Amino acid sequence: MMLVGKFVVAYVPSCREKEYYIACACEEIYAPPSAYFSLFGLTVQAPFLRGVLENLGIEPEVERIGKYKSVGDQLTRKTMSEDHHEMLTALLDNIYTNWLDKVSSARGKKREDIENFINKGVYQVERLKEEGFLTDIIYDDEVITRLKERLQVKTDKNLPMVDNRKYSGVRKSTLGLSGGKELIAIIRASGSIRRIESSLSTRSSGIIGEKLIEKIRKVRESNKYKAAIIRIDSPGGDALASDLMWREIRLLAASKPVIASMSDVAASGGYYMAMGAGVIVAESLTLTGSIGVVTGKFNLGKLYEKIGFNKEIISRGRYAELRAAEQRSLRPDEAELFSKSAQHAYKQFRDKAALSRSMTVDKMEEVAQGRVWTGKDAASHGLVDAIGGLSRAVAIAKLKANIPLDRQVTVLELSRPSPSLPEILRGLGNSLVGVDRTFNELLQDLTFSHEVQARMDGIMFEKLEGYPYANPILALIKDYLSSL
Repeated sequence: MMLVGKFVVAYVPSCREKEYYIACACEEIYAPPSAYFSLFGLTVQAPFLRGVLENLGIEPEVERIGKYKSVGDQLTRKTMSEDHHEMLTALLDNIYTNWLDKVSSARGKKREDIENFINKGVYQVERLKEEGFLTDIIYDDEVITRLKERLQVKTDKNLPMVDNRKYSGVRKSTLGLSGGKELIAIIRASGSIRRIESSLSTRSSGIIGEKLIEKIRKVRESNKYKAAIIRIDSPGGDALASDLMWREIRLLAASKPVIASMSDVAASGGYYMAMGAGVIVAESLTLTGSIGVVTGKFNLGKLYEKIGFNKEIISRGRYAELRAAEQRSLRPDEAELFSKSAQHAYKQFRDKAALSRSMTVDKMEEVAQGRVWTGKDAASHGLVDAIGGLSRAVAIAKLKANIPLDRQVTVLELSRPSPSLPEILRGLGNSLVGVDRTFNELLQDLTFSHEVQARMDGIMFEKLEGYPYANPILALIKDYLSSL
């Protein structure tokens, strides 16, 4: 977004698609003669671990509901399914088309000219300047000199600079987010969803359901807040926690206007939360939807044989070993129960989505099935109400709360309190001596051993996220773990 009344320049010593996309919002783009440029296009990657698991002697047993809910495919398949390929192709096409449109508009070129240039594999900055992708090729000190000339600062004087930390601490009043009597609450929900807080401090990041519910209730019980904005950036997680937070958001929305403002990702459990709000706002490229669930366990029998480990279980109750017996496959009756429980969780998610979005169940089923949409496409299918960022959400909140749009309000974020000393020490102690407990928590996540999950697939947009030069195996592991 161009700053009104200001001139904005970009200096890019290393630049790929994401950096250039941001730079195009500036009037001028500079780079040094030795700059690294690689505007070669975008890719999407979907890693598959089935071959690795087979070599280790691990058999995944996964129930995923929704033909596009491919997070389970990473464990059970070696290649993409047709549905998975269809979904990723649509996402990539949307993102790439948006990149081409924005860059072509900013640089005053035709879209086909930008695409043709990308396909030439140009990396020389001289060519980039010749083709109008760069304003000039100069070093950063020369950029400073030009800025001094434009600002009429003497060459022997320092250019007044504001670093990022100071700039990010700008007063809310300068952004129109304070100064008014009416208060609008912002509740941030970022990261993977867990129901309760772990005693391990390193495992307590992300969205802790019980903590977020406390904030929601605080806003609901207070008369000082005229509206609330739930700011969501989450690929999902524990389905139970997502449902409990959905309920609290619905109760809040019954007492005052609630707007869900989606950031980068609001999918699966993240969308579950959003659909509890009265209005859902998303960016045009927000990854959202993914209305589906997955659950599963690992059969470690062959691995145990390889390493000489044995485990015997004595149980009472027909299904007592459903989760405990990781040394064998599920029996047919156990597999049937396993599948029915996942189906039940999916129907709850889908039906509540239909209720929240005022759709029939059949209509919701058409856009559910675990499919991930961009915000723009989600809006066309009725999953999102408006396209925009946080400022759009604030404007809608004011409208719903009968506050004139030209009147200033105070936007107050409910921050999480800093951990107490006992909590810090407990986390430190567990980090030092609780190795077995840590391993058990990690194993529980990997095997979905206690909860049905509402998670989005682990997807890597390679150039968009900066992975192309990373070790492919490390990137694969990193992407898979980020989806859990």
